[in-house]
Amino acid sequence: MTKRRYNEDLPEDRPKRGGPGPFGMALALMFGAAMALTADSHADPRSAYAQVAKSITKTLRTWTMDQHGYASLRIGDWPSQLLTLTDVTIPGLPAVDNTPAIAIVIDDLGNDAARTNAAIALPANVTLSFLPYPKRTLELSRLAHSAGHEVIVHLPMQPTGNENPGEGALKVGLRSDELQQRLGWSLARVSEYDGVNNHMGSRFTTSRADLLPVMRELKARGLFFLDSRTTEKTQVERVAREVGVMTGSRDIFIDDDRSAVAIARQLALIEDFARKNGNVIAIGHPYPETLKALSTWTKTIKERGFRLAPLREVLNARETAAPAVVTAGVSFGPLR
Repeated sequence: MTKRRYNEDLPEDRPKRGGPGPFGMALALMFGAAMALTADSHADPRSAYAQVAKSITKTLRTWTMDQHGYASLRIGDWPSQLLTLTDVTIPGLPAVDNTPAIAIVIDDLGNDAARTNAAIALPANVTLSFLPYPKRTLELSRLAHSAGHEVIVHLPMQPTGNENPGEGALKVGLRSDELQQRLGWSLARVSEYDGVNNHMGSRFTTSRADLLPVMRELKARGLFFLDSRTTEKTQVERVAREVGVMTGSRDIFIDDDRSAVAIARQLALIEDFARKNGNVIAIGHPYPETLKALSTWTKTIKERGFRLAPLREVLNARETAAPAVVTAGVSFGPLR
């Protein structure tokens, strides 16, 4: 999980997130060595790749980073000749888990401390989304991160109707610098966040011109944007991809209807969607009915052939999948 300090000053010359780093550079150099070896028309390509593979393996055996360091290695980017070599093993790399992944996001946290703490008590792979304006958001989001949860910012945005999205909301027609200032204010009030999703926003998310400065700032900070999909006219994914921001969309709302029967029906739908598509993103809220249902349901999720996954993992899987997960027919719920 990427750790982010709240209210962090970001220098202009900060390195871009996702860069290769020293270890990635080492791999690139070793790959370059293999290319040089094979440039000789008399050299055996497989022998050259074998030399490089052994060098990589030796390096990895002395590597002391935790598992996240190994996970950052993109095996799919290595040449196919290297992957087909025999007697070459890469120690420490986690096995690929093809179990259908379920990302659960709980929105609207921070306002009610008791309900927020109940959400924090859910399994750590449940992603928690905090509103920026409640007084206790900074404290509670820090607790959530300490408990192992992925934390994101529930970014207030202008809805279609007259409902108030909250302090600091992003609204259409504001200057770019004002939008970025409001975004910065919201981010500064949440601790250890990895990305954002929209709170309401059925009006704002339809405006490409207003989304652009927001996406550029998210790109500069290395953050992702989950589209809560509060309108079928949303432009979030299109603009995010244009700018280069990791993105994806919510598939299912858990609790538009808060009755126990309706929530159970949505949980079954979540499982069906994940089974068919390989993963699913669902959003719920800290209602007592939702939290109670999730507390019970998550205890047996593994036995039913699924696994909980942090939101970033599912978004990344969708970005790299071919073809992408199909979300046709996804409901939008009430406009917010």
